[in-house]
Amino acid sequence: MSETPLFHELDALLHDVVGVAKPTTRRAMARRIAGDLRRSQQKRIGQQKNPDGTAFEARKKKTLGTQGGVSFIRDGEVRRLRNWRHSKGRYGDRMITGFDEEKGGIRSFLRADIERYLSIDLARKTTAKTSKNPMFRKLRAARFLRADAYPEAVVVGFKGSAAKIARVHQYGLTDQVAHRASAKYPARKLLGLTEKDIDAIADAVFSALEGAGQ
Repeated sequence: MSETPLFHELDALLHDVVGVAKPTTRRAMARRIAGDLRRSQQKRIGQQKNPDGTAFEARKKKTLGTQGGVSFIRDGEVRRLRNWRHSKGRYGDRMITGFDEEKGGIRSFLRADIERYLSIDLARKTTAKTSKNPMFRKLRAARFLRADAYPEAVVVGFKGSAAKIARVHQYGLTDQVAHRASAKYPARKLLGLTEKDIDAIADAVFSALEGAGQ
């Protein structure tokens, strides 16, 4: 958010509060501002919006590829795998890996152990999938989005590993997603002041000034 005359006016008012109000008054004001700001940030992130009111750029759709089935005889038994693929074992052995319909899980078999193939379906199918869960659902929790109040300052932001994740999305940076693989994320402003936030800060500052004058 660009700096506005109102923002500079608030900055001057805050200096006035620091100069005339007692530390207890300033701390109470800071706690109010910190709590209001954290709640507003949490609400806006939950709404998937940037501080300027625009929507977060949507997630990219994931393309999932599946392959048909294969059935074969191994140790005298018929085995059927769905979404199968060729793979290699720990020592470079050639294998087949897929969803074993009978066992209900992913299984791998040495190709050398297969006595005879009964059917092989090489048809591939791709589908696009997007998660329905809102982005940053966990990140906006209070244990990650911290609010600290001091007599001279208010700090609302992320700490630790959450701060690293938030920074990548805040500025649209590139981050490593897997071994030797990275991705560039679009900028999604997790933190920022809206006009409503500035109004709330102004109310807290004026209340502190009125209290200091009494």
